[in-house]
Amino acid sequence: MKSKNIIYPSLLFTLIIIIWELSVRISNVPNYILPSPTKLTSFFLTYISTGELLINAWVTLQEIFIGTFFGIILGVFLGYLIVKIKLIERLLMPLILIIQIAPKISLAPLFILWFGLGIQSKIALVILVVSFPIMVNQYTAFKQIDIRYIELLKILKASKFQKFISLELPFAFSAIISGIKVSMTQAITAAVIGEMMGAKSGLGYLLTYGNEMYDINIILSSVITLSIIGLVLYYMATYIEKKVLYWR
Repeated sequence: MKSKNIIYPSLLFTLIIIIWELSVRISNVPNYILPSPTKLTSFFLTYISTGELLINAWVTLQEIFIGTFFGIILGVFLGYLIVKIKLIERLLMPLILIIQIAPKISLAPLFILWFGLGIQSKIALVILVVSFPIMVNQYTAFKQIDIRYIELLKILKASKFQKFISLELPFAFSAIISGIKVSMTQAITAAVIGEMMGAKSGLGYLLTYGNEMYDINIILSSVITLSIIGLVLYYMATYIEKKVLYWR
């Protein structure tokens, strides 16, 4: 079954590449509109060898990993506060929802204005995107805890810390991990949006640069790299989820 999950997508990908190659050759599409897979691969490998693509990919990866790390911490912290303190829930939830509903591309210029063109503004945007699903997942999980378990711990006179370690954290852990899985893919989008709005480096910056230079090879090379990063991060998150939540 697992082999089929690899073979079938590989066959479909190969078929798409062959159709792409033949279509470009038969219709004589200019390279500046759509290069053939062979020419794009040649450019992609050359671009990697120069180091420019890898340097910009590393910048984007830094933004994703640092932003995701602090986003997880913030999401867990806010989720716990909102569940435990009703006043904070009433005050913060409407504000958080408004911020999340607002398109991230509209918030990116504000972050750039506040934090500059460096990676700080992109990290801030990633933190914003990552923290919300984790916070919501944790909030929902805490609300679903069976009241009988809570009453049992009260009878046993468990402290708040004991209650958190023995009941709340294990119960919410699955939801937090699922939130992280969703957030990691969204973090890529947030980082790229921030870079496209204003940056000195990164894959989003390369997309903007390629567009300004009318160089489709740079654009497609950046898209391919982002797709690879997204795929790797998704399978990393899935692997971690299976190892941590081994009983599921």
